[in-house]
Amino acid sequence: MRVVIVVVVVVLIMALVGWLRFSSPAGNPTIQVDTEKVKEDTSTLVEKSKQVVDQAAEKVDASIEREPVEREPIEQ
Repeated sequence: MRVVIVVVVVVLIMALVGWLRFSSPAGNPTIQVDTEKVKEDTSTLVEKSKQVVDQAAEKVDASIEREPVEREPIEQ
């Protein structure tokens, strides 16, 4: 039952994004997958992900290169 729900949700998301189109020309129901849009969207997502990872790596590198902060010991 969970698998059916997951499949339905995935199909709905794909239709909302514009990757799937449902039509009924001449009484024949069809489902069309816009592969070009899928390719464009996924390549855009990959590029943005790379940029985010690079920015995070630069921030980590910058935080490592800073001088350590001197802190006073905590008294108990």
